[in-house]
Amino acid sequence: MKNSNLDKMKLNTKDIFYNIIKYFIVISFAILSLFPFVWIVLNAFKDNSQIFSSPFSLPKSFNFSNFIQAWYTANIDTYFFNSIIITFSSVAVIIVLASMSSYILARVRPSKFLYTYFTLGIMVPIHAMLIPTFIILRRFGLLNTRMGLAIVYSAAGLSLSIFILVGFMKGIPKEIEEAATIDGAGIFRRFFSIILPMSKTGIATIGTLTFINTWNDFLYAQVLIMNPILKTLTQGILNLRGQYSTDYGLMSAGITLAIIPVTIMYVLFQEQVVKGMTAGAVKG
Repeated sequence: MKNSNLDKMKLNTKDIFYNIIKYFIVISFAILSLFPFVWIVLNAFKDNSQIFSSPFSLPKSFNFSNFIQAWYTANIDTYFFNSIIITFSSVAVIIVLASMSSYILARVRPSKFLYTYFTLGIMVPIHAMLIPTFIILRRFGLLNTRMGLAIVYSAAGLSLSIFILVGFMKGIPKEIEEAATIDGAGIFRRFFSIILPMSKTGIATIGTLTFINTWNDFLYAQVLIMNPILKTLTQGILNLRGQYSTDYGLMSAGITLAIIPVTIMYVLFQEQVVKGMTAGAVKG
């Protein structure tokens, strides 16, 4: 009895020790991840003198002048509107194209060749496509337009979206679709009434990932958009940098405004994203 109690005490001690290490690592990683975000938000309420004198302290007063100046004076409202249009257009196009393509590849005409062909785009570096994309858009008259940039983002995110959705749709029981076929439902009815509603977790995943990637992109926007009226939010934040000096409080306010929509989007759909990545990508 004494030996068994000692063994239990040793096991409990080991479990406590491992739990302490585990939580220490998780908490440390969370602090390291949140620190830059918190630092940017706090500096958005300071002026340059406060930032240089005490960059890691709380602001003396929560002054929203940086946000007002960034929104109106620095035209962040125009850049914000452009990013909204381009991002939501890209998300809508990807959801429509990826869901239809994935349905065909997963359930109607399964083809390993086509699936591999579509998903190979995941391995192509985005920088390798920059010059060909610029030439193609210029020839089609889509350079320096919102539509052209939205098309580029849609094409860039299609491979990953198909990769996730095909694996997700394969996990839907075939008996449900077979029962609908017996009842006389055609391919479009089965897709819109059965497969699409049952794939809402996967759709939320690709929609959220597309939103985040498109909203945060700077490279393609900087190369393909030159018109100041059509620039995106990431380009607008770069414009907050002065030629000889920079108002870091103003820039922090602009970055904070850019972070808010992405944070809200992820908080709202984080559960669906986790489920979609595990259920879709792993099964695929």
